[in-house]
Amino acid sequence: MADRNNNGLYFIVGGIVVAVALLFYVMSGTRTGTATTDPVAGGDTNVVVEDNSVDLPPVEVETDSPEAVESPAEPLAPVPAN
Repeated sequence: MADRNNNGLYFIVGGIVVAVALLFYVMSGTRTGTATTDPVAGGDTNVVVEDNSVDLPPVEVETDSPEAVESPAEPLAPVPAN
C-alpha cells in the first residue's frame, strides 16, 4: 500500500503534469492566419505616400537645470581605505 504521507505530493505533481500537457497541446496547435483564398495573379502594387504635415515652430522648454558643460568633470580624489 502507498505511503499516506505522499498522497498530497502525488496530487500536486499530477496536476503539474496535466497543466504542462494542456499548455503543450494549446501551444502546438495548427497554424493560424493561413490564407483562405488564392492571391491575385499578375498584379502590381503601387503605394503612394503623401506628406500632409504642417511646418510647426520649434517648441521652447523652460527648465531649472544648469547649462550644459562641454568639458567633463574633474575626477574625484581617491579616498583612503579604513
